[in-house]
Amino acid sequence: MYNYVKDGSNLTFTDLPADMLLYYNLQTLTKVNCGSYFKALGGADFSVLSSVLNRQSALFTKAKDCLGISGVSLNRTQVEILGNMACTLDPTYIQNSDPLILEKLKNCGDLSVSQVTAIQTLLFSGNTSYGNPSKWTQQTLDQLGILPLYLDQSFWGKFSSTTTTTFLRSFFPSLRKQKVQKWKLRTLFTAANSFTAKSINTKARALTRAACTTGNITEATIADPSFPLGYDSTQFDACLDNTFLKDNIAAITEKVIDSSFLTIILSKLNQLFPSGLSDSVVQILNAMSRVATVSDISKWNITTTDTLSSLMNVINGDWTSDQSKAIIMKYLSVAVNTLGTAEINAIGSNLCSLDSSVLKSITAQSLKSVNPVNVSSCSIDQKSALYSIANSSFSTQRSDPTVFYQLISSYLGGAPVEDIIALSALNVSMDITTFLNLNPDVIKALNVNTVISLMGQNKADLKLFENTTTVRMWAAQQYNSELAVLGLSGGKADPVSSTAAPATTFTTVLTSITITQTNQTVNTTGSAVVHHGSGLWLISLCVGLLTITLHTL
Repeated sequence: MYNYVKDGSNLTFTDLPADMLLYYNLQTLTKVNCGSYFKALGGADFSVLSSVLNRQSALFTKAKDCLGISGVSLNRTQVEILGNMACTLDPTYIQNSDPLILEKLKNCGDLSVSQVTAIQTLLFSGNTSYGNPSKWTQQTLDQLGILPLYLDQSFWGKFSSTTTTTFLRSFFPSLRKQKVQKWKLRTLFTAANSFTAKSINTKARALTRAACTTGNITEATIADPSFPLGYDSTQFDACLDNTFLKDNIAAITEKVIDSSFLTIILSKLNQLFPSGLSDSVVQILNAMSRVATVSDISKWNITTTDTLSSLMNVINGDWTSDQSKAIIMKYLSVAVNTLGTAEINAIGSNLCSLDSSVLKSITAQSLKSVNPVNVSSCSIDQKSALYSIANSSFSTQRSDPTVFYQLISSYLGGAPVEDIIALSALNVSMDITTFLNLNPDVIKALNVNTVISLMGQNKADLKLFENTTTVRMWAAQQYNSELAVLGLSGGKADPVSSTAAPATTFTTVLTSITITQTNQTVNTTGSAVVHHGSGLWLISLCVGLLTITLHTL
């Protein structure tokens, strides 16, 4: 995308998708058109920018110059123009800018902890359209849009437990419908429940910690969209009956996201099934599976691809490498199970948790039909094993270089240098992401001409990514004069050419001299006759010519 718009000096910014403008060549902007550029850019999704490019910082630096931004505050007009760029701003700008910035921050796909702190500082100031915190109501929560998802317990402490519970009954289902990551839901629950559970249970805990005082967990309880809000871990343990859990595992694990609550559920399940969990139970563990230890996993039955797929569902969160390896090896311990196409599709990037010896058991036929796999987290040995198999899997597609490259690109991180050099002759235009994920030792061995041929129409991306560790490392091995073709620097100084004397200069002079012994004369090309008596003159002539030749070097 960068290559399409970087030199578009005659573009009408509003005619292009805002995301494309993220890659526009900022050096071509002028004081006349920069304002319209940043206004059009304000609708872009800034999260698509690679963090290694430092592009967000470059864009804001240019925006400050264009819009006359000084200090650490933005006025209303500046905030309006910048739009979604607010999502990239440092906390200092957020808390000191016009409150309109809160509306822009609602469009962010994510917010950092420091940005959240700045948002709360601005909200708590009372100088926003949401008014004084002491007068906040459920309507305030509704008007804040997505922002409550990120706000911490100091924010939720401004509301009564009743207000919080009522709001979350509609907010949680909405977030789940949007497929918000479980870890974000967990963070929200922990923040909101820290005050809700405290408010409900303070008096009850003073009476006893063993008895259920918040209310036994029933079908009606778990049907409430806000469940298990209002319970702390002690009360959740006391109020969740083992028998009820056994009959409602799926409904409970679907709703519960708090890690401490999930640990309680797992403990109760281990009590209910001391010999281990069956496939049918494992398939409905949902996010609870992520709190299991390797020892817990060793007692699970994982015999079918359905069980493996349910465990590997990314919506429930990430696995540690040890957990993932334990699950896959447990599945493979069943005699008839292998790493076939269905298994690899289910496992995905978790392949990288397996030993290279296990990966080598994958057949070429199995890998041939799998979905693209992200193996960037694999070791070089693991990538090499997978590449060897993939190279065999897609060998029949070599007659069509474009198709072959598309199929094998995700495995090229394990390719040897000779295969990458061969690929450079096929006009495949390797994308920058694939290039950056090649074996570092292979990249070092590639010269400038090979890289230019390899990347083809994407070679300009090397300039865009010139500050990445990989590109800097590669550039350092090249001569600066060769890097200049790509607009890069940081290479080796060109060798100083010690210009040798042209071998023909003095030789020509000597061979042009004909010494005729019989005639006692010496003829030189283009000169008069020199008589025999002038022998010393001839020697002087030769020495003189040699001196002149060396002097000109």
